[in-house]
Amino acid sequence: MLVQVCPALMDWTVFLVLFAVLYRAGEAGFSGLQCAWIGGIGQLAYMATSLAVGLVLSRRNARGFLLASTAGSTVAGIVCLRLTAFAPQMVSQVVLFVFLAFFFNSFQTFMRGETAPGGLALTVGRYTMAWSVGSAGGFLSSGSLYRLGNLALCATTLLVGILILAILLRHRARPHVMASADEHVDEAASRARAVNPRYVVVGWCLIFTAMFVQRPLQSLWPAMCARAGILPFLPGVVLSLHMLVQGVWGYRVAGFAAWRYRRTPLMVIHLAGAILLGLTWWKPVFPAAAAAIIVLGLYMGYAYFTAVYYASNSGRRSVNIGVNECLVGMGSFAGLFAVQWGETLMGQEDGMYAVCALGLLVSLLIQVAFGSMRRDAGKK
Repeated sequence: MLVQVCPALMDWTVFLVLFAVLYRAGEAGFSGLQCAWIGGIGQLAYMATSLAVGLVLSRRNARGFLLASTAGSTVAGIVCLRLTAFAPQMVSQVVLFVFLAFFFNSFQTFMRGETAPGGLALTVGRYTMAWSVGSAGGFLSSGSLYRLGNLALCATTLLVGILILAILLRHRARPHVMASADEHVDEAASRARAVNPRYVVVGWCLIFTAMFVQRPLQSLWPAMCARAGILPFLPGVVLSLHMLVQGVWGYRVAGFAAWRYRRTPLMVIHLAGAILLGLTWWKPVFPAAAAAIIVLGLYMGYAYFTAVYYASNSGRRSVNIGVNECLVGMGSFAGLFAVQWGETLMGQEDGMYAVCALGLLVSLLIQVAFGSMRRDAGKK
């Protein structure tokens, strides 16, 4: 469906704006703490708004929220690009992420309502690929357009916002009387384990951890590159490739039914990510960091697909997704400031990689503990 392009387009503008704002902050000499606040304050707003939105969203009102939040996000993104002072930028980031919380929570409710029973895995895979590829476009276009000035960045943001609105307005929604994935549990494939409601919590751990690791790379690394005199195009390309790998792998994971509701994939992918970040901490030169960030897209693709799938396939789906999106904000904020604390403790910016590796290991222990719990007193 064409409408599934909408999260790709929205994340295009989001990461175009964030990359430009944070690279400019590095050029202007903002401290690492100031960059963390610029990257993190919006996440607090996203977190709180997502919890509230998850309680009121339904299949019937999702489209209206989508249209309003698209218009608001577009205007707020342009305002962020226009501001250069620290305090006004903080305020504009809060406004932007309130609108984004409405958009992404609403879209996930909307896409479940547009999906026939049994098609949830494919829809979530497409969603993961869509927003990831859109994020890649945002990094690439921002890194490429940055030297052309603010007018080019603002014009791109406005055009993309108008395109999203046009797609949503033209889309013919699935009638509410027709059954959808919003009311049905996705049937397990032959090699998959039965749905385990406890894995909703595993999914929450996954999405928190993914943001804990990814947000510092997206928000603090561009500023680090700017302070090191690296041209904006290069980190833009690296982060774009990271998101492309995430998107393609997140889509491919939809076909691996045997990986769902199992501990082994959790252990393998977390340990591999921690080792990769540890090696980057040991050798923190630009080529090594760039390679590690790109390969980490594999972890992110798996984590985001799995988290959305588990939340959308059990219990109160809109509430589960609201918690998911709340944890996006919480993980982002925690990751940014944990990295700041770690860098201060170690006395070096490269401590970011060690903190992220530790986060993966701690999260793995929690997930394995939840995944190992009995579903009821009579089953192992």
